Amino acid sequence: MSKNFSKGTKAQLSFRPSWRTTNDAISKLGQQPLVPTTTMATVNAKNKAATKTHTTIASKWRKTAKTIITFIAAYFEDSNIHGLKYVVKRNLTTIEKCFWLMLLIISVFFCVQVCMQSVDRYYTKSTVMGLERNFHYFNTTLPSVTICPLQRLNDELYKEYIRQYNLTDPESKDLFNLIEHLANSTYINFRNLPNNRSTDKLLDRIGITPNLYMELIYNLTGDDSMRTEEDLFEDKVHSNSGTEIILEARQILTEYGLCYVTNTDLSDKYSSRYMILGEVPHNYLRGRQYFRKVIHTNYFSSDTYYHFRGFGIKPIDSFVHSTYEVMQLEHNLGYSNTPYKVLVDSVEITTDEGLEIDTTVDQRKCRFQHESNLTHFPIYTRNLCLQECRLNLVHDICKCIPHFYPNRIPNPKPVCHYRTLLECFAENEKYFIKLYKINGKGKRELAGCYCMQNCRDAIINKVEHISLPNADFLFGGNSFMFVLEAKPTYRLKRLVVFTFTELLVSIGGIAGFFLGFSVLCLTVTKVEVIPRCAHKPTLIPGVSSPLEDNEIPNNPTAG
Repeated sequence: MSKNFSKGTKAQLSFRPSWRTTNDAISKLGQQPLVPTTTMATVNAKNKAATKTHTTIASKWRKTAKTIITFIAAYFEDSNIHGLKYVVKRNLTTIEKCFWLMLLIISVFFCVQVCMQSVDRYYTKSTVMGLERNFHYFNTTLPSVTICPLQRLNDELYKEYIRQYNLTDPESKDLFNLIEHLANSTYINFRNLPNNRSTDKLLDRIGITPNLYMELIYNLTGDDSMRTEEDLFEDKVHSNSGTEIILEARQILTEYGLCYVTNTDLSDKYSSRYMILGEVPHNYLRGRQYFRKVIHTNYFSSDTYYHFRGFGIKPIDSFVHSTYEVMQLEHNLGYSNTPYKVLVDSVEITTDEGLEIDTTVDQRKCRFQHESNLTHFPIYTRNLCLQECRLNLVHDICKCIPHFYPNRIPNPKPVCHYRTLLECFAENEKYFIKLYKINGKGKRELAGCYCMQNCRDAIINKVEHISLPNADFLFGGNSFMFVLEAKPTYRLKRLVVFTFTELLVSIGGIAGFFLGFSVLCLTVTKVEVIPRCAHKPTLIPGVSSPLEDNEIPNNPTAG
């Protein structure tokens, strides 16, 4: 009996279906398989965790939104800005709140409009040009003079140069002719350059490439304004006033080649030595009592003229311009083989003391010389800006630039071969000089450059040009005498009429007028509103909701 029972028990145990077998059977009947209890528990736990996470995030968002709304409502209630507290005041109807909100929006609109007008005035109309007439106190700077000798190369320097290459006489003459023409070349005479094929072979043999033209010209010309301790008092290029004051003269690089300028207030970097070799020239006369960089005159002074000399018998071309500016190629006084005198009138343009500090370049619409945005020049003047415009225009059309432009920049532009100067420049001469051309419709087509005025400048008007043909022996050769005909009785001055402080006062007055707003209104946020919103109220026994700051709890034991 026990034996049969054991067999039956084993049979029952062997035929007991597992959960896998049951799932397979149910699947055959088209029903969903059963999921084990452990798997269901895991899924339920994950769902509960996800639901809890979503609930937590939603709770945080609701809490943040409630805090922001509470902050805004509290700020509106406690703010001193007119009308804000009536937008959230509890005992007002919705229509009244909308009415106050509309008035507030209108006030804000007009406040912003008028404030923007003040901001626009600050950025576009904060400076004016004023007229001063208290000429008894003027300290006027005399205009500057630039002289270009028309015989550039030094014979001794050239002879020493050709000895190094053993050139024949014909080769020496051809090379001298080309270099002298290059030294005197500019936009109005490029067509006069010699065109000799044999000269090309000579240049290749010596190793003279276009980018070396200007350096070679500089080395073969020399600088007659440079002085050392040994030749301080030699009769070099210099100028002196009627009171025997010696004025500084320096050699510069212009669109007319190497020239000399005196009585200039421009930086020492505006010199041929710096723009060609990168070295600032040193004048040993500086610091001496009788030496001046610039000469000034006033109502009681007799310094109204100076004499620029030291050019020997060389013909010269002269330019008169502001001491804060450089020469302009098309405004020359003409060639001269004899000394001459020029009488001019000058109206100086000065600046207010705080103009540079209180305003930006865009506000005052002018630049000081150290505020240069030019690529090829170390300083800024309006004429140098026009030269850079012309330089870029030439590069766009001819794909190179003339040799007389400074090219010491990180990415130097290619310098034109003299044959390119003959071909490309002669065709576009007027366009390059005037910076505009007449198109097919008869209208001006501008080159497309914008140059700001100089903040400090002078307006020069030539009154009379007097030749002095028999004065060569008196002045030691060709020279130029500058005379200020009459001392100025007025001058122009750039003034600041709307400073940043006045802008703040204007905006504050407008905001106070339309909204009653002031800087002290901002302290309400820190002193009252923020602590009020950050405070967490506590529950008091017997009170079902948190207390407000101004509420008194009811006595739970009271009848």
